[in-house]
Amino acid sequence: MSELYLPEKYKVWQGDGHVGFCTVWSEPETLMKRAPELKQGSALIGTLYSREGANIILRNLALNPDIGHLYLWGHDPLSRKPFGVVGKNVLKDIWERGISDDGVVRGTKFKVHPEMDLGVLEKVVSNVRLVDISNSTFDESVGLVGQTPKTVPYMDLQTFPEHKYEQGQPFPSEEVGFVTRSEKIFGAWLNVVDRIMRYGRIKETEYGSKQRELINVNWVIEGENTQNPFSPDLPQEVLELIGAKKESIEQYYPEFMSAELPEGAANTYGQRVGAWKPANGGTISQVDKIIGHLKESPVTRRAVASTWNQVVDADVAMKNPPCFIEMQAIQTDGKLHLLATFRSHDIFKAAIPNAFALRRMQEYICQQTGFEVGSLSINSHSAHIYEEDWDSAKKTMDCLRWERETPLIFNSEHDSDPRGSVRIRVEKRLIVAELTTASGEELISLEGRTAKQVSKRLATLDLLSRSDHLLDIGSELQKAELAIRCRLPYEQDKPLIIRL
Repeated sequence: MSELYLPEKYKVWQGDGHVGFCTVWSEPETLMKRAPELKQGSALIGTLYSREGANIILRNLALNPDIGHLYLWGHDPLSRKPFGVVGKNVLKDIWERGISDDGVVRGTKFKVHPEMDLGVLEKVVSNVRLVDISNSTFDESVGLVGQTPKTVPYMDLQTFPEHKYEQGQPFPSEEVGFVTRSEKIFGAWLNVVDRIMRYGRIKETEYGSKQRELINVNWVIEGENTQNPFSPDLPQEVLELIGAKKESIEQYYPEFMSAELPEGAANTYGQRVGAWKPANGGTISQVDKIIGHLKESPVTRRAVASTWNQVVDADVAMKNPPCFIEMQAIQTDGKLHLLATFRSHDIFKAAIPNAFALRRMQEYICQQTGFEVGSLSINSHSAHIYEEDWDSAKKTMDCLRWERETPLIFNSEHDSDPRGSVRIRVEKRLIVAELTTASGEELISLEGRTAKQVSKRLATLDLLSRSDHLLDIGSELQKAELAIRCRLPYEQDKPLIIRL
């Protein structure tokens, strides 16, 4: 019987053979049902979803030194996408480039678990033949497994201490409901990652691993154009990891936009939305239904599409129910807004391609209906980052949010508050604050004898939406109060001259 590393946490199937067979993103259970001889010829069969999976494979190989061959297959669409091959590429780099004395795979930034003995890993890499058979058919691969000769164990089995991730305690925060908005997808995503890493509760997943999670996160994108997408200034390796490479996004679009079901896939979002199969038979394009509703009645609230099949997806035996479950299109003032709901959302690795695909869908619906593209609102019921990504997320945030100097110049295009501007003046020893539209039309007027009185009213009525705007207005109100006390003239956004 093969030994396994944390079998309750990392699902690996044990067989009767003597090779390791990695399915990448393909479903092992489906493959073993299709060809029982795969299990007969393999000692271990498992997936490889991420870079962290490379560490798990190394640990399992050290526990099973009688395994002399490790085959990498993976034939479904996800196994071939840029984000689907990252783990496989790490393994290949380990075998081809080796591991330096500090535990980093040479030529990369990937670091193996520090708890693993590098001398033992060198023995594993030297004695196990790694073979990428991704271009072989499944039948050819099964045949190869059956023909592989058994090897003699090259060492005694080796165990390593469990890897401990850095677990900083989350900041105190509200338990449910977080809102962020940005012009671009990447900006909104960055805000969500920042909030999860700062406020996310550390809890277990259904799979035995850990996550940082926020409940009910709404992130709004105001102005992204998928034909000319904003690309962040990050290393290609990081862009690949978070799914933000242009090629990754382009390859992901069919998941949402095409109703065709790729070979080897159980379902896709595009197939669920574009070729829904009702109980009475046939297929329905929910996208066409949305377009039809909007053309018939631009104010409709029925332009809704759902991917969730209660009969199938709610069954506990269902391994991969859809994470994206609903979208709704709503038109206001000629702008078409798209609202999307995710029951479960891997923010660090999946959210960016998800958002771009939804934006592309929104643009398509607008083309068909003649409406202007409005905001994209994504509601992530469980917004989480898995423990294997915490370090990468922290480094990304350190680089982009903490180590870069904050620009002090006000950009009216991007920094304006959608709720309006505040015009402040002093009148008869009272502070007057007027909320105005962008064109200067007065919406509401507040007054008080002190900055605190006015600021409390602004906050209680929730008149402003941006924290930087609130801080700026707070400082102006305090300056106006000081001007009253010192009997000095006050002018908004101008220095207060105090002569001693």
